[in-house]
Amino acid sequence: SMNRSQLLNNICCLSLIIISTSSVFAQAPVLQVEDAVKLGLEKNFNVQILRNQELIAANNNTPARAGMTPTVNTTGTVSYAINNTSQRFFTGETRSAPNAGTFNGRIGVEAVWNLYNGSRMYAIRDRLTTFEQQSRALTTAQMQALSTDITLAYFNIVQLERTTSNLRYAVRLDRDLLNLVQAKKTIGSATGLELLQSRSRLTADSARLVQQEADIKRFYMGFNQLLNRPVEDNFRVDTTLSTQMVLTVDELLLNARQANPDVILSKLDQQVAMLNTKEIKGTFKPELDLTGAMNYSYQRNAVGFALSNRNFGPVLGLTGRYTIYDGQLRKQNLTNARIAEENAKLRQDELLYMLEAQIRTRYSDYQSLKQLRDLEDANLKVSLDQANLARELYRLGKITNFEVRESTLLEVQARDRTIQAWFRLKQVEIELLNLAGMKMF
Repeated sequence: SMNRSQLLNNICCLSLIIISTSSVFAQAPVLQVEDAVKLGLEKNFNVQILRNQELIAANNNTPARAGMTPTVNTTGTVSYAINNTSQRFFTGETRSAPNAGTFNGRIGVEAVWNLYNGSRMYAIRDRLTTFEQQSRALTTAQMQALSTDITLAYFNIVQLERTTSNLRYAVRLDRDLLNLVQAKKTIGSATGLELLQSRSRLTADSARLVQQEADIKRFYMGFNQLLNRPVEDNFRVDTTLSTQMVLTVDELLLNARQANPDVILSKLDQQVAMLNTKEIKGTFKPELDLTGAMNYSYQRNAVGFALSNRNFGPVLGLTGRYTIYDGQLRKQNLTNARIAEENAKLRQDELLYMLEAQIRTRYSDYQSLKQLRDLEDANLKVSLDQANLARELYRLGKITNFEVRESTLLEVQARDRTIQAWFRLKQVEIELLNLAGMKMF
């Protein structure tokens, strides 16, 4: 009939679309997860920006910025004055000169070296070193977070590929069953209703497969965007279902306290707060500057006691400063610095507490998911044997079309549950490695 031919045409079209889409990906190169992480880290804009921030922090970490080196300045002035001068001496003599000119010239080199400022310069130097360490730690934290995101996205595509492959398998089983029903219908051992049910099942699964193929293509494009690659680049993922051994919970906690990027940054924040307190304590102590200069000056007068005057020579001196009263500002600053130091310690304690809770919770999930995965693997073997037996019994005419379709559905669902159990276990594994500050590979 017309409806039957249209239905067959639709099934053929869907199959052609599925085959053409699959062939495009089959020809693409395989991108391993570790290579994807490497590409993402190399091209990520935020990582590049943080690398440049590292260079800035390293450039800022110098003795000069800490105030540990002398400052050398040179100055020079030249002036010429015209004055109407009138002079009267004790002897009664007077002297006047209209428009008398006076020339002054001076040039000098001056050096100022802060010898002591209450050890503040050493606190500033240590703080600059800590800022440099913070900059590197920020880059490491960003790279760790990006590596985690890329790894999770990669294995999400893996589970989508496996799920899609399972759906392709279901379509092949539907097609085989349809062919078997058609053969039975020809010899009169199958009804028209069974034939319609088989065609309907094949069409429904084929439509789902086309939609899933479109979805997975979108995920591939999103993954390329995450790697800062052209979104249309074709590649395949390694669909091997494997997990790696995770350390014990105590080993994870120990590693997290030492290598978790947030913990490292928290420790550096606490160190900066301590150095700020040390610097403010230095303001309660006196300062001592060593000053040295070499000056040359020349003056020529049109009128006066001396026609000209010239000076050349070095100057050496010590300058001491001590603040007696500043309206309690230093005391207030010290109090605030100590409070900030206490807050930094509290934030670190809170972070360690939350981190331990997260690791223990996720590790418990990991143990449960391992058991679930093993159960699903065992259930899949039973479902596979049951489905194979049901198809053979149907071929022999000992069970109905409905029973064989149900056994096939149970097999496909068992495969899906196995894939999902693996993916959930993989997710928790990646999260545990991230919390512990460990490399993914």
